[in-house]
Amino acid sequence: MRRFKYLEIALVTILVVYTTSAMAQSKIGNATTMILTGTCDKLTIGQQRLGDKCGSKLLNLSYPDGRVGFYFILDDGRAITFSGMDGANPTPDTDVVDLDKVIVGMKGKPDKPKVFAASGTCKYGNPYAGESTVICKGTMVDGQTFSASFTSDGTPPN
Repeated sequence: MRRFKYLEIALVTILVVYTTSAMAQSKIGNATTMILTGTCDKLTIGQQRLGDKCGSKLLNLSYPDGRVGFYFILDDGRAITFSGMDGANPTPDTDVVDLDKVIVGMKGKPDKPKVFAASGTCKYGNPYAGESTVICKGTMVDGQTFSASFTSDGTPPN
């Protein structure tokens, strides 16, 4: 049931992203949200190459229990989410998320995403220090690999 609460918060947040022109870092429920603008460099799930369908915004949600999600928004409104627990910071300006699931939004079924157990990491730099990159990669429980990369345009997150 808790998993669906996170999804519910995320879906509401995605709607807010596209209906609000200037949104500062904020809280929705207990989650802190940030929106990065920039370029989706790569998005691959198994054999699916989705980089050309990926939009210019990356949504990040951080929950009080340490769960973090990176939401790669596709042009058709779906989201591919890499979710896991906040890991150790390798340096003061970088962070790591230890992934445990990949969530694939289904077109026409926003409340019924496909959730895949996974292992991997998302590594990212400080988005307030200028241009930064989010890189996610790993393997889903069925053996398929995933990788994603998003480079911010250097403006602070909204």
